Amino acid sequence: MPTKKKTIHASAKDRPLIAMGAAVEITAAAGEGEKKSPPKFSAEFYTGGAMDINGWDLPVVIDLAGLEPSKVLVANLDHDSTKRVGNFAVANDGKSLVANGTATARTAAREEVVGSAEEGYQWQASLEVSPREIEEVKKGHTAEANGRKFDGPLYVTRKGTLKGFAFVSHGADDNTSAKIAAKAVSTKEHKMKTEVKAWVAEMLPSLDIDSLTDEQVANFEADYAGSEGSRKAIKGATPKDGFEKKQAESNRRKQIKALAEAAFENSMDLERYDDVDNIREARDAAIKSGISASDFRYELKIATLMETPVISTNHNPGITERVLEAAVCQAGRLNDKAIEDKFSKYTDQEQQVAHDIYKGRIELRQLLIAAATANGYHSNYSSEVTLEVQAAAFGMSGPRRMQKAGGFSTIDIANVVSNVANKFLYEGWMAVDQTCLQISARRSLKDFKAATTVSLTGDLQYLEVGASGEIPHGTIADLTYTDQVKTYGRMLAITRQDIINDDLGALTAVPKRLGRGAMLKLNDIFWTVWLGGETAGFWAAGNNNINTGVAQMTIGGLTATEIIFMNQTDYDGKPLGIQPSILLVPTNLKSDAISLTDPQSRYITGTDITKSDSNPFRGRFTVLSTPYMSNSTYTGYSTIEWYMMADPSVLPSVTIAALNGKVEPTVDTADADFNVLGIQMRGYSDVGVALTEKKASVLADGNAS
Repeated sequence: MPTKKKTIHASAKDRPLIAMGAAVEITAAAGEGEKKSPPKFSAEFYTGGAMDINGWDLPVVIDLAGLEPSKVLVANLDHDSTKRVGNFAVANDGKSLVANGTATARTAAREEVVGSAEEGYQWQASLEVSPREIEEVKKGHTAEANGRKFDGPLYVTRKGTLKGFAFVSHGADDNTSAKIAAKAVSTKEHKMKTEVKAWVAEMLPSLDIDSLTDEQVANFEADYAGSEGSRKAIKGATPKDGFEKKQAESNRRKQIKALAEAAFENSMDLERYDDVDNIREARDAAIKSGISASDFRYELKIATLMETPVISTNHNPGITERVLEAAVCQAGRLNDKAIEDKFSKYTDQEQQVAHDIYKGRIELRQLLIAAATANGYHSNYSSEVTLEVQAAAFGMSGPRRMQKAGGFSTIDIANVVSNVANKFLYEGWMAVDQTCLQISARRSLKDFKAATTVSLTGDLQYLEVGASGEIPHGTIADLTYTDQVKTYGRMLAITRQDIINDDLGALTAVPKRLGRGAMLKLNDIFWTVWLGGETAGFWAAGNNNINTGVAQMTIGGLTATEIIFMNQTDYDGKPLGIQPSILLVPTNLKSDAISLTDPQSRYITGTDITKSDSNPFRGRFTVLSTPYMSNSTYTGYSTIEWYMMADPSVLPSVTIAALNGKVEPTVDTADADFNVLGIQMRGYSDVGVALTEKKASVLADGNAS
């Protein structure tokens, strides 16, 4: 049956290290009077078969064709990187792995391993492999690796990195064997040339040079002499000059390799496995060509972008504005649940296309170049964002831009950036205390002028219509209140530096913080007005909406406050007829309020035998609490005052007015000023707060009578 392939890209953090074991012996010490060479070991630690490994739900096969050794292979004790024993080299013939190593580390771990072996202790070797690409073979299917066929279900690591191995008491692979030298290898010190020794020590500071074999020394000397032609003697140069040039060349190569290694690790962390081959090719070419490390840094930058889908003059027809938005939301880890009620969700197809193209890691430059390319921008191969690219992304013409048929831009980056920023803005907005929105009514205003509203509690009871058919007018007197909105906002920008640094956070994290700032501002406005209401006379004895008697958060306090609320009348003296439904309390009264109104709180304790012990307030109120009420920075704050309120949709004590009804903040996006690389953004809210119906709530001052 043919192979059923399901390739899984994985980093070390996605899958546990693969560890296999084999028996190991350590050679005895060298003879007296000779220079001692560190003990050596060799082991066939993998024979190419399937293994059962801790942390994996299926057997695992290591495809030796895709296994690459790390730059330095280290043997340690019990998989502890701080317990170093030595280094080793590995032979991979595509069917098995054989290690040859030397215990060169000057550590207690090395002494434990060697000393125990000398006493006859049998060590095993546990190999460490970090998988990068894993193929899952389903049941009933087969896979080929290491010159053999394997039946599923199992995993095959098609690509992986050999990290090292550890000396352990028990290994995981029972099919491997070890053959260890019976005696220590004793060598006399090889006379390595001073300049070669200095060069090797600089390149490999952890290497025990004195323990090298004749063959290893010869190899180092050949490399130093310039087997690639880069270190041949220079005519007329003094020995010192030659050494300095060799040292400079050594430093150049070392820097290039270090840059490549860092790029490799970064690509692995980001799961950008297609970059790995590009990095290696760029590294090898740089070493041979003789370019500087700084030049190589630029070449490396290009190499790691070669497989980036949007760096192309050919537009991917699957990329639309909404696909780009979905890609940014995926990269920014947008909380879909926080915005699903406010914004239209991306379709499954849009989200899948975004994931297939960008793998959840779209970058800022990719976003701009994708929009420019979709709009017909054409240039020589480049990954840089220029003013021309930016203009094309915003749907403007440019020297190298080919206008689409019909004259319309396929993608307008302003729409993409604005839509994405507003989603992250809203997520930040929703993360802040929302109590003020829960106890207020909304009012939509069409402009910034003051708007007067008639109270809902005026003399508006219906009267009998006379024979003339004329409906009598109600009396509203001065029972009105006023709303007005003001604008609050902040400017921000995606700068040239953000674009060069590929800082996607400028498009995700920054708007989220702006959203938080907008809600903090609304809270500040709201609670300044609300907590100042008592001083302003909104809650007062003359309005019959304040309890200064038994007013604690107790059954007695709730009873007294509810009586005041229920005895409210309209301005014609008739009962208001509205039930209270909300208890608004400071944080230190929240537990008491919940306990008294909990639907499960059926009974109360007491000694008054004239009353039932059932709880009359069980399940009667919604308890809302906010730290703003007891915050000392606000005039009128209190830790004991609380409010009994009507449902704001029935009769509101306070309104939040907003331009065109939009209380939440907005982000607008535009191209930066002429000849400026960047994108300007502005976040703003048009809101106002006003106390409205005095009869919609009762303030309890929290004191006993």
